[in-house]
Amino acid sequence: MKYFSTTYRISLLLFTSMAHAQQGIDTAIDVEQQYQLDAQGSQSRIESLDDETMSSVASYNRELERYEDLVTYNENMRQLLASQEAERNRIQGELAEIENVRRALVPLMVEMVEVLGQFVELDQPMLIEERSARVRSLQSIITRADVDIAEKYRRVIESYQIEAEYGQSLESYEGVVTLDGRERTVDFLRVGRVGLYYLTLDRSSAGIWNNQSATWELLPAQYTASLDYAVRIALEQAPPNLIELPMWSGEAMP
Repeated sequence: MKYFSTTYRISLLLFTSMAHAQQGIDTAIDVEQQYQLDAQGSQSRIESLDDETMSSVASYNRELERYEDLVTYNENMRQLLASQEAERNRIQGELAEIENVRRALVPLMVEMVEVLGQFVELDQPMLIEERSARVRSLQSIITRADVDIAEKYRRVIESYQIEAEYGQSLESYEGVVTLDGRERTVDFLRVGRVGLYYLTLDRSSAGIWNNQSATWELLPAQYTASLDYAVRIALEQAPPNLIELPMWSGEAMP
């Protein structure tokens, strides 16, 4: 009976030891599995942190590029604003200068128109209606507020240029002259500013303007043919050629 009990106790001890051993193995397995799970979790967290780090680095690089772009943009804007300020100052200076010129130009134009009117009035009576009308037009616009000062100045200068061009051209036109107390239609011939002539339409008589007496002087008949040819040249009805015309010198015509 003792033997059986001892054997039974040994079996129980062996079984208990095996049970403890199995439990230890199971525990070790569980620990290993938990370790693997923990390792996997750690790896996942590491990978996640690595992704976050890479994302942060990429974001940082993008922000750095934006910052550099903003620095470049701000520098460009600074230069642009400085250029605009310089341009504004230049324009303001020019506007002030223009205003000074305007103040000086208006009285100058008024004087130029007055001088032109006096010149036309005292000059030989060539195209007198046309030139007088031009002076009256200038006198009208010079005081008009709706006409820009630049246009006024242009018109004044243009009128002076036209007067200057009269001295470089040959021109014939039809008009009326008072002869022996009555008006007659004649052909006028203007040779620059050195000579102004008339020739009756029937070619029976001709005359020259006397600048000293401001009257018409009758020309000898010998000049009638030359004046007729000169008139046709001026009207482009005859080819240019050398012709003899008298010039007023204050002496009697031959």
